[in-house]
Amino acid sequence: MLNHEIRERIKKKIINYFETENIFADLKVDRKKDNTLVTEVDYFICKTVKEELGDFTATKHFTYFSEEDHETLEFPASILDPIDGTRGLVEGFAECALSLALMSTNKISEGWGWIYNPFTGLSIFSDEIFKMAPNTPKGKLLGLVSRSEWNRGLYSEYDSNAYLFAPKGSIAFKLGILASGGCDFVTTKRPKHIWDIAAGTINCHTRGVYLFGPDGKIEILDSKKLEPPMLWCREEHFDILKGLL
Repeated sequence: MLNHEIRERIKKKIINYFETENIFADLKVDRKKDNTLVTEVDYFICKTVKEELGDFTATKHFTYFSEEDHETLEFPASILDPIDGTRGLVEGFAECALSLALMSTNKISEGWGWIYNPFTGLSIFSDEIFKMAPNTPKGKLLGLVSRSEWNRGLYSEYDSNAYLFAPKGSIAFKLGILASGGCDFVTTKRPKHIWDIAAGTINCHTRGVYLFGPDGKIEILDSKKLEPPMLWCREEHFDILKGLL
């Protein structure tokens, strides 16, 4: 939905900001009311994307709903996390990503999503042209989990011959990796805001990887915060992984 020209312009503005401001020499970091971190990078990307969407005919009438600029969630909506994985950014890790979803309705199948990691160059969007592979490899499934959840020992109880875990920061980045075929599933045991997961979930959905909760497949995203546990995987892998829910 968001054309190549606009995506490239946003990417260039972000990279230019990193290079000209030399942010890692003195990155300005604050704490929000909920005690989560926010940086000058979050505010810059939020402002940049909002301006671009405001000038784009297809999204001018969309409600803008961002982690740094949000009130009421109404559809159609532009849903943005300017940098998911702010802690990783602060520590200088590449485990963070811009997460932008454009949703005309609350249905995952009708949305458009873009994940962009400015430190790895990963850029994946849901209307990219691709050919679905007919099969998936046999053997142990690789799943990405939250680094903080891993450090808290939330996965220490699992001992399976069918799958293994690898910790990585930023749920948006993990979902981008999953959509691109870099792992077999992603799961979380902590609540997630819609801006954290909307774009990644849409990207995964277009590639045959679906979001599941304890009550089965989740088809819509219509609340600001989603409760755990959640699992993203292919339907053929669900029976193997449903014990994670």
